[in-house]
Amino acid sequence: MPRDNWEMPLLLKVFSDLEDFLPYLILVGGWVPFIYSRYLWRIKQEPPQTMDIDFGFKNASFKGLETIAERVIKKNYGEHHVRLGHDVPFVPIVDLGQGKARAEVEFITSPQTTAETRERLIGREILVNEIPNFDVLLERTFQVKIEGYQVAIPRPSGFVFHKLLSFEQRMEEAKKRKDLYAAYYTLLFCPDKNKLNDDIRRWMDTHPLGEQVASIIKSAFSDPYAAGPTLIAEASATTSVATLVPDVRKDAHKRFRFLLG
Repeated sequence: MPRDNWEMPLLLKVFSDLEDFLPYLILVGGWVPFIYSRYLWRIKQEPPQTMDIDFGFKNASFKGLETIAERVIKKNYGEHHVRLGHDVPFVPIVDLGQGKARAEVEFITSPQTTAETRERLIGREILVNEIPNFDVLLERTFQVKIEGYQVAIPRPSGFVFHKLLSFEQRMEEAKKRKDLYAAYYTLLFCPDKNKLNDDIRRWMDTHPLGEQVASIIKSAFSDPYAAGPTLIAEASATTSVATLVPDVRKDAHKRFRFLLG
């Protein structure tokens, strides 16, 4: 079933419940390619599937009367308890009820974010995932209007740049595959490919982590049968991409190597 029919109501419910927190949050993760495709590029190609709803956040002077934890508790969100026998920390679960779709709502930040921001914005009760270099994803964002809600998302160049970094950090092959496919989807379907490629190259030339990203591309995409193209081909096997692109391995190899200039 298309995501618009079964997952979108979950996302919109979270936007509604957390609307006054949205100025301090950035939508990240698997939903980003979906937002690109539907609300930015206006294309019909089905993006990578995901259920979890991920928000990033960084240092901010938040002075709200309640935390996100207090809000989701008030809204009767479910709770995934991380430690057996302990009520906190928990991961909120949004649920449409009546046996319909449900998803975890996760909050992610970098090690540089202060404890004060975490406690005042998110609350001590909710698990906050801390990821090295996560702040890279939040450096360049822009606002998108999604069914009446103003939501910040990463720019496509930063999204691809960070997906390559996270690919290297991942331990699980399934998550490596998911990261690379999301990056490939962005490179494949972005209408202004010249600008996207130029922006990514500019990141690699000027960002402190640029050399690392270039090294990842050289290693993972050394040839069409290297790890990068292989994982992307596996991820695309059951998608429309497999019918649109005659040889996904070769295409992925070419697109990522092209970023090296």
